[in-house]
Amino acid sequence: MGVQVIGAGPAGSVAAISALRENHNVSLHEEHSRAGFPLNCSGLVSKEGLESLRGFVDYRSHITNRMRGAVINCAGSQLLIDSGKDIAYLINRASFDEALAQKAEEEGAKVQYNNRISAPFPDGHIIGADGPNSIVASHFNFPKIERFVGVSQAIVRYDGSMPDYVRVFLSAENFPGFFAWLIPQNEEYAEVGAGCVLPGNPNKSLDSLAKELAMDFPKERTHSIIPVAQRERTSFFSQSRNILLVGDAAGQVKSTTGGGVVFGTGCAKIAGRNINTPKQYEREWRATYGKELNTHYRLHKALGALNDDSLRAFASLASTFRIEEFLQRNGNMDSPTKMLGPNLLFHSIRSLVNK
Repeated sequence: MGVQVIGAGPAGSVAAISALRENHNVSLHEEHSRAGFPLNCSGLVSKEGLESLRGFVDYRSHITNRMRGAVINCAGSQLLIDSGKDIAYLINRASFDEALAQKAEEEGAKVQYNNRISAPFPDGHIIGADGPNSIVASHFNFPKIERFVGVSQAIVRYDGSMPDYVRVFLSAENFPGFFAWLIPQNEEYAEVGAGCVLPGNPNKSLDSLAKELAMDFPKERTHSIIPVAQRERTSFFSQSRNILLVGDAAGQVKSTTGGGVVFGTGCAKIAGRNINTPKQYEREWRATYGKELNTHYRLHKALGALNDDSLRAFASLASTFRIEEFLQRNGNMDSPTKMLGPNLLFHSIRSLVNK
């Protein structure tokens, strides 16, 4: 039985390639005229995460900027994290997505553009990689994703300072439940964006960022929604075929940042290998990534519950315990469990003893 992959974003293309390498016949369906459009993602991905895709795409040819650290503004109080090395890359998501879809085609997938799939679906197993408003998930009555963030983004000229640092802005008043950002593309242009937990107004949040930065943001903006909670179930057997969800369609997204490339493609590899065994897919991806995703969600909820006074107090406490130094040595964009625990506790104790 063939495999129908719905959606040619990174998760869909990687799922297609993975299924092809298990000797399945694969069709990859994309509703737009090319992969990577419309562009709704900043394209900032950890170096470690991109390295995990080496067998699928040469990400180096899609790098547009390199990031070594972050400036985190906690409602006016600032933390500086400087790793001293490249920890993340800004990639051209359009060319990156196209390269992955092309790789799927080169390995044998039948790629069909301008092809919006809806019920009745083509014969064969289905991998739904069709985003947060997944038609596949809706048609087959998967449990709904319970929490979304709305995002508004724009490209602006900026002062060119610190071109290899991401700037993050936390404020319960201005960016309720999420955050805002400025990501330099080069020394002249940057992407600015702001998000808030829906039903909040992300445009209002982006206007708040413009006011904070004393900049004029363009009226031309892109808008998107990001799932920040997992579906309770992402696979099942129906009418003699298997249905699997991957990426945003499954809620396999870092709740803290909204990034979906690393976990989405990791789960997509597992989906392609286990298209014949949906229960095994469910078990394997949750065993591999569930703990990290759950930790991201808990951190997202915890930070989202802090008011601005608490955020400033948090920044002060972080400075007292020299958390910036700890993150410079141990920070990991994808795996918070590697940072939390005994190492963080011992660092905090040493910081107090050495005062």
